[in-house]
Amino acid sequence: MKKNALLLVIGSLIGAVGTYVALNKKEEILKKLSEIEETLKDAQLTEKVKTSISEAIEKLKTLVSKGETLSEEEKAKTLEEVEEKIKKLEEAIESES
Repeated sequence: MKKNALLLVIGSLIGAVGTYVALNKKEEILKKLSEIEETLKDAQLTEKVKTSISEAIEKLKTLVSKGETLSEEEKAKTLEEVEEKIKKLEEAIESES
């Protein structure tokens, strides 16, 4: 059950980024990220996993909200930070298995 929920969240995060890059639909992505956060509140996950997911979501929100005003370098840095958060999330999931 936990792994399925985590895979759903990770897939949603990746989907949100992909949607941003492909379609640049700011409001829709922010809404979806908020929905993921609400789902996360009810999920039966450890605090470490929840924290990793929340941090990744916050970085994505920053990227989406400020995407037009960020330089390419700032966008790349934010995406690197998101990737780092996702790696930490994967490590947390593996340690629970």
